[in-house]
Amino acid sequence: MSPDLADRLNAERHRRFVGRTAERAFFQSTLAADEPPFNVLYIFGPGGVGKTTLLREFAGICRGEGLQASYVDARNLDPSPDSFMGALWSALGIAEQDSPFEALASRSEFRVVMVDTYENLAPLNAWISEVFLPQLPEKLLLVLAGRNAPDPSWRIDPGWQRLVRPLHLQNLSREESQTYLSRREVPADQHKDILDFTHGHPLALSLVADV
Repeated sequence: MSPDLADRLNAERHRRFVGRTAERAFFQSTLAADEPPFNVLYIFGPGGVGKTTLLREFAGICRGEGLQASYVDARNLDPSPDSFMGALWSALGIAEQDSPFEALASRSEFRVVMVDTYENLAPLNAWISEVFLPQLPEKLLLVLAGRNAPDPSWRIDPGWQRLVRPLHLQNLSREESQTYLSRREVPADQHKDILDFTHGHPLALSLVADV
């Protein structure tokens, strides 16, 4: 994809994006902190609630701040360290013979790594928390997004209690939903029935607007 088309695609996605004001402000304040207040942002919520869309918006915020943001979708990954590390190598744009940990540590700039569909990596949870994450540099923010709430081990461990910040993503408010429907050019006299039916669920709103 050419850079011009990529920019146009990102702009169109941002134009359709509504709501999540608190989540966006929280992410921006995290990036602006002199020292990261935590190292893992764990976004969770049911399917279709907008986790992937929010990650794209976060990536746009990173671009606006001049920060590098890498994206890994675990949707089609085997839940194995080799499969995950291979996807990470690709996302970071480094050769497989190089260590991603050394490559990240050698870079002075703050980086963000996003892992979507994290529920597929649930069997790797212990390996990720005890082997993978401790090797990452402190100047990196890992954003995990999945359907399930954080494993209890994150909350029980006194170290991870402070370094992991859970973020429960829920449906859009009624006002946010109306804004979305207006941007999709859905007639205002249909909004109430649609909102009563979808309850602000982003995917349901999108499907109804398409119809």
